[in-house]
Amino acid sequence: MVFNLGYYYNISKLLIEISNLSACFDPSLRGHNLRVALISLAIANKLSFSREFLLNILIASLFHDIGILFFKEKEQVALLKEENFNSRAIHLHAEIGFNLLNRYPFFKEAAKIIRDHHRSYSEFIGSPQKFSFPAQILFLADRVDVWINNRLLKGYSLLDAISSLKGKLEEGRGFLFSPKLLDILFNFYYEKEAFWFNLYTEEEYVRETVVDWLDRLDFAMSIGELLRTVNLFGFIIDFKSPFTATHSSGVSQTATHLASYFHFSQEELRKMKIAGFLHDIGKIFIPNEILEKPAQLTEEEFFIMKSHVYHTYRILSRFIKNEDVVEWASYHHERLNGKGYPFKLKANKIPLGSRIMAVADMFTALTEERPYKKSISSSEAVRMMIQLSEEGELDTQVVSVLRNNLKAIDRSRQISQRLAAELYGELKEVVSSFESSCKN
Repeated sequence: MVFNLGYYYNISKLLIEISNLSACFDPSLRGHNLRVALISLAIANKLSFSREFLLNILIASLFHDIGILFFKEKEQVALLKEENFNSRAIHLHAEIGFNLLNRYPFFKEAAKIIRDHHRSYSEFIGSPQKFSFPAQILFLADRVDVWINNRLLKGYSLLDAISSLKGKLEEGRGFLFSPKLLDILFNFYYEKEAFWFNLYTEEEYVRETVVDWLDRLDFAMSIGELLRTVNLFGFIIDFKSPFTATHSSGVSQTATHLASYFHFSQEELRKMKIAGFLHDIGKIFIPNEILEKPAQLTEEEFFIMKSHVYHTYRILSRFIKNEDVVEWASYHHERLNGKGYPFKLKANKIPLGSRIMAVADMFTALTEERPYKKSISSSEAVRMMIQLSEEGELDTQVVSVLRNNLKAIDRSRQISQRLAAELYGELKEVVSSFESSCKN
């Protein structure tokens, strides 16, 4: 069964919103993935009209830098912006991206392209069975945008940036870049002003063009693929800090389990699961210095922390048409007495799904360790939440359902978080192994 994309979610916009998160670490990366996608598609379209080939190129382009969201992001961002690089460290984010996406069947082919997207043409020629050829397309597109964008940021005009590009690329012909791919770029696009205007005049137009490509390629997901993809994006947010590495998995499972006791339909339970996975997507905008501060936040820092829920609302509203999912995810810090944040809603404006999410989020957070606190037992967490419900912050009925079904709900939460922890551990091992190989 194929999920009805037009009913609740615009999956194309979901992919674009998530892929754009890499720009949170450096504003100069904004739109990079989208421009790389269009450059890659332009070149790839001269090689093959295969829908599968073009779709994998497009997905790989959108997520080629997703690995910087996990470990050593500042170092990786600095490397990404270099025009000439010799460090093996440039491959770290590619390895992380590959290991994350490769476990999902829908992304397997794109994952291979991401893994190899900083491999030179000479490396590919030396081991054509080892490295992905489509990655050569992505590599060239990536370097084109880095060169032009860097020149623009230095104050050069677009014409100056384009004029200097050909010589720069020709220096790497047959060594860094495939001669065939360079010829396609130069023969079909380089002299066409419209090609460059499309890329560097208006970011919103670039975004719309990528969405058009996804629609043209008949991009679709089954319900199962959608849920796995949203789960994946939940990991991307949580893995920003080791202290939140399993949080969204726990919240999603707890909220969905709680909702089942309120007789939510199967469709509503799916929506709750998605809302749980994405409820903290806005935390990508919060600096790690705040997320991992081992002491109480200052008033200013807490103000910044509160913004993560607003960012969640803003991001989700762009690609989720269903009001329930957006509200359930975005109101999880609102309180029935109006003392929550950031919208200061009161009980009559907070739907049941949001009340369930608030309880699930707090319960999960209390049972997790943070830099500023130790974890507490599930029974202790429930006792604290009962007190808060009596004070008018949390929904009394939802907290009561949690208390009465604590053993089953807590067991399912722990299983879900254990699986997330295993994935996080695997990615940390990728980083450790990679760093060891670079030293040898």
